Amino acid sequence: MHTEKEEAVAEVLRQLPGDLRRVAEVLGLEAAVKLSKAFRGTYLYVHGLSNLRRLVRDEEIRRAYDQGVKVKALALRYGLTERHIRRILSGASVGLPEGLLRMLKD
Repeated sequence: MHTEKEEAVAEVLRQLPGDLRRVAEVLGLEAAVKLSKAFRGTYLYVHGLSNLRRLVRDEEIRRAYDQGVKVKALALRYGLTERHIRRILSGASVGLPEGLLRMLKD
């Protein structure tokens, strides 16, 4: 059984235009309203996660290396060249929070 509130929210969702409805279904109605207010009338493009996933991969490579995994093994594990692994290791870590690392791995 649905509560009266759930039925009211479902009706509001049915009335929303396509993209805003999808945002409300994914993030919740309250977040969709906040987003709509903040970006009212603006074309908003939502990028994929490839750049963030690369940052996560690079952080995993740095951590594995720090734990003693050899460059050659990392290259094989991640399908990269040893040169690319060394380039990653020479770069600065952005210090991604653990929670974000776990979220992006899924």
